[in-house]
This record gives sequence, structure tokens and C-alpha cells, in this order.
Amino acid sequence: MFPSFRFPAALLALATIAPLHAAAADPAPGPVYAGASYGFRANSGLDCLPGQADCDKSSKRNGKAYLGYSFDVLPFQGGVALPSVELVGYTGGEVKSGFDTGAGKVAGRGKFSGLGVQGVLGYQFDAFTLSGRAGVAYTQGKVDYLGGGSAKKNKAGLIYGIGTAYALNQNWSLHLDWDRVPVKYNSKQTTKVDMFSLGASYRF
Repeated sequence: MFPSFRFPAALLALATIAPLHAAAADPAPGPVYAGASYGFRANSGLDCLPGQADCDKSSKRNGKAYLGYSFDVLPFQGGVALPSVELVGYTGGEVKSGFDTGAGKVAGRGKFSGLGVQGVLGYQFDAFTLSGRAGVAYTQGKVDYLGGGSAKKNKAGLIYGIGTAYALNQNWSLHLDWDRVPVKYNSKQTTKVDMFSLGASYRF
């Protein structure tokens, strides 16, 4: 994983150079786009054990990447509606918390990863876009117990979220998103992770 300051610095550099790139870019981008976001916070919804000294239920090193296809725009209320479909992958950083087990709540360190497909509907006005998305994902959660042993479980479930984007030019955009992702760490512990992320996308 990379230090948390590097990704925002990269976005600032992108905001500086993207307008210069626009002059060399094709005048009409196609329907395919790709993007990636750094999850600066992911709330796990877990509960710590009483007196657990190293408890940290929110991971600060997460991420998602996606590949999308946009359909024809639909004029709406002075802007345009932008329907699209995306293939998205998630990775969740480490959380330190208590995890429900058959023997009660046990302290451990958990992570997750996943892959999903979702529909996205955006509303664009000027350079800004507001969007909502929903779909299904298949995730794998893993927990390493502090007292020894580990567990791993897979889960299929609904994903959804909202976001806003700002177009630097017709190819590059910056994004601020919230996503809710279902995760199962073991046979007894299921939760929904709320990921907040900042990223960029490029339309080809």
C-alpha cells in the first residue's frame, strides 16, 4: 500500500496537466471509460471488544477500480441523463476489531476484496455530474484472529452508492464517491462496509 498523501498529490497533478492534454485529445471521446479511486475511509460497522487497545474499525487504505460503457445521453431538465454499466473491483484495507464467532466475539484483523457489476445513472449539468449506482458483487472477507487462527468467507450481495464528478475536460474527470459493499468475514460475522473515495476517470 502507498502512503495516504501520494494519491491526492497525484490528483492535483492530474488537474494541472489534464487541460494541456485536451488539445491533443480526440474531439469526441467514445463510450468506454475507466477509473480508479483511493478509499480514504471505510467504515466497517464492526464492534470492538471491551478494553481492546488497538481497535480501529475504519480502514483508511482502500480502493476501487472500474471499467464502464456509456449509452446514449438523454436530455433532461436542462442537463443530460447519462446511463451506463460498470465492472468494478474493490479492495478493503485492514480493520482491527472484534469479530463474532461460534465461541463469542474474538479480536482480529480483517480485510476484503470483491468484484461486481453495476448500473449507473448520472445527471450532468455543465462540468458537474451527480450519479447513483446499484448492482451486485461477490466479495471475500478474511480475518486473522489475534489469538491464532483465521477464517475466510465469500458473499454475494447488493452494492449501491452515490457520487459526484467534475470534468476537467472531455476525457478526464475527478470523482468523490460513497459505496456500500457487503462483506462476510466468517460464518457468523457479516457486515456492510461504507467506503468513501476520491479518484479520477478517463473516457477513451
